[in-house]
Formats: sequence, structure tokens, C-alpha cells
Amino acid sequence: MKKIIGIDIGGTTIKADLYDLEGRSLKHYKEVSTSIDYERQSNHILEQVCCLIEEYNQDNTIYGVGIATAGVVNSQTGEVVYAGYTIPGYCGTNFKQTILERFQLPVAVENDVNCAALGEAWLGNARGLSNLVMLTVGTGIGESVIINNQILSGHQFTAGEVGYLPVKGQDWQNLASAKALMELYKEKSGIAAPTGPEFFADIKADNPIAQETLATFIDHFTEGILTISYLLNPEVIIIGGGIFSESALLLSKIRASLAQKVKNARFLPRHIIAASLGNEAGRVGAVKHFLNTHQ
Repeated sequence: MKKIIGIDIGGTTIKADLYDLEGRSLKHYKEVSTSIDYERQSNHILEQVCCLIEEYNQDNTIYGVGIATAGVVNSQTGEVVYAGYTIPGYCGTNFKQTILERFQLPVAVENDVNCAALGEAWLGNARGLSNLVMLTVGTGIGESVIINNQILSGHQFTAGEVGYLPVKGQDWQNLASAKALMELYKEKSGIAAPTGPEFFADIKADNPIAQETLATFIDHFTEGILTISYLLNPEVIIIGGGIFSESALLLSKIRASLAQKVKNARFLPRHIIAASLGNEAGRVGAVKHFLNTHQ
């Protein structure tokens, strides 16, 4: 059996597993804390990834490695070409070259949101769809655009950086990320450090301040979605992130808000749905990206 290592690199953890050619986990999951030295503005991610590959390589015949990572990735060279302050010293890391030299294994590297979208289109809620946008809502807002089954990368590999879309005079993610939602609720309610579960419990209890906060958040969030819809007219927008564990509540409000704002329903996606693969989406998508580039 051909086995592919799927690795998802984030600022907090690095998650890995073995997969077959159909994207099924072979139940060899591993997780390590991402090694970052903020004092020295450096990290040990490349070596951590190599250690994971070495562990898998000891007892398995590996066909290749698919990597999903935070940051802007040159998917042709396998190099991280831009990374924010959350992973210092990451820019210039070349996974493809190092792993090929060290293990003689083929490698494919792609941005983590792009991989999550590939995963959802392959085995998730967007299965079989060829034109889609995926949004991930967390500390910021990330986006992937897939057109005719191809990731839209842009000439500098920065297509989809929608967190910086100007909305109401600010970056969209400053108004409509999960972090922004919690900060707004903290400001309105006076609660020192509200959590997502606490906020949605207050929503279900019809707390008026929570309801007002959510209405403001939905207004801000749909402003960005409307811009994306007018520009790209995707068949589906699929949304992931921790707060979308409450997807039924949020999606109904998002659809209602968009219906009120849009010029005509033809401008909206056919479907606005929640992601289904959870934390595995990046790894599954990394495997799919590897298969797309090596078969």
C-alpha cells in the first residue's frame, strides 16, 4: 500500500498522520507543540517536521509527503515566502528541498487554508464541487479560492488574503473574526474574558447584549462575504473555524443578512455551508495537493 504523510503546521501545534491514496487515515496520528523561540525570533519547525517524517519512515514505506502550513507558500518551490509575527524566522523555510535531500521523498507544500479547502472539496461538505470559496474564521480570517478545481494563488501567492479587505474603514478581520466577536462582547458586556461557549450560551438564553453583539458581528461578516460574492460568484462558500460549531445558528443569520443586502439573489452562492472535516481538513488537503502534483 502506498502511504502518504499528511502534516499540518500551525503556530501552536504540528499535526501529522499517515493516509492512503483515498485520503483515509491509517491511524498513526502524531501531534507536537510547535517549537518557537520568541526571544531569539526563531523556530525549529523544519527540524520537527523532519523528525516526524523520520519516525514514520522507520516502520512504513512512504510514497510522499504533503504539508499544509500557515504563511504564504510558493507551492512550486515548497518555500514559505511570507509569515506573520506569530511564527518568527519562518520566511525562507524550504520544506521541499530539505526533505528531498534528507529522505529522497517527493514533497508538496501549500498554504493551510488552501489545503483545508482542497480537503473539503475532496472528502468534506463541498465534495464534488469545482468552484468554491473557503473561509476560516479564527484569530483572523483566511480564505481559499478554488476555480475549476484549481487553487487561485495569485502572482505572489497571496490571493485570498481577505482578512485585509477594507470593511467600514477597518481590516475585515478586525471586525468579523472570532477574536473580534469576543472582543466586542467583552466591550459591550463588561465580562473580563468571555469564551465562545459562554457567548453562545448567552445567545441561547436570549441575553440582549449577546444578541446585539451577534447582530453587529453578522453585519460585519456579511459585508465581506458580499464583496467576495460580487467578485467571484462561487458556487459555494464553505466556512470553518471554532465558532462554526454553532453553524446552524450562524448560517441562518448569515443567509438572512445577505438576502437583505444583495442587489439580486443571482449574485449569491448557491450554498453557504459549514466545513465538516474539522482539524483534519488541512492534513487531508495536504495529501490531496500531493496527489494532484505527483500523479
